[in-house]
Formats: sequence, structure tokens, C-alpha cells
Amino acid sequence: MDQFPRDAEIIHGLIDLPRRDVAILLETGYLLMEFTKFREAEEVFQGAASLLPHSEVPHVALGNLYFSQGKFQNALKEHKRAHELRPEAALPHAHIGECLFALNKYDEGEQELKQALVKEPEGAAADFARNLLEAKELGIFDNFK
Repeated sequence: MDQFPRDAEIIHGLIDLPRRDVAILLETGYLLMEFTKFREAEEVFQGAASLLPHSEVPHVALGNLYFSQGKFQNALKEHKRAHELRPEAALPHAHIGECLFALNKYDEGEQELKQALVKEPEGAAADFARNLLEAKELGIFDNFK
């Protein structure tokens, strides 16, 4: 059993922060995004990326923000940055695949989604990748043209 609760762990970055504080910061960005406060959400996520230069998580959040606004190239750039920071992670691959589908690059997107499934056959990233592959088969991404 861990000596300290998980939320007491420290995330090392530009400054050391408790995991709980990082989670609150990112949740704030997502909440702003939900309220269509896109500029403010972008500032929060960019700030988190600056505070945590070795973490892929703020880049995934930025990518999700840009994707929600239809800025697919910007989203792709952020998800690729997340992949560079943590190449073993499946989630950036799934999001890269989603962006590529939105950019009508279906073959490349499918390859990224398959990579996500290889890296994580079960779990949230795998479920996301499978759902995207199914959506493609159903023609959902045809509307992005």
C-alpha cells in the first residue's frame, strides 16, 4: 500500500505541483471549454504545458480544444507533440487518428488508430480508437469534407 494518497503525489515540472492541483488546473480548462470560453481555456492549457514541459497531458487538452473548434491542423500539431513527449502512450495516437480522419486522411488515420490499439488493447484509449474506426465505417467523417 502506498505511504501517501495518490492525490498527494508531486508532479515535477517547471515548479513542483501536487497532482491534485494539476488535475484542478486541467479541469478548469475543460470547464472553460464547455462554457465556450475558448480563449481562456487555451490560456489555461498553454499555461499547464509551460508548467509541465515534459507532460503530454496539456497538449492532449489543447488538441481537444482545437478539435472542438474545427481547427484540425492545430489539433493535429498538439496531439503529435503529445506523442513526441510520450511515444509509448496510446491516447495521442487515437487523437492523431481522429484529426487525420477530420482532414480526410483516412488511411493515415486508420494506421494511427491501429497503433493505439497495439499499444493499449484494452482501456479508454482502445475504446476511443475502436469507436473512431466504427464511426469511419459508418461514414460519420464524410461530413468533415
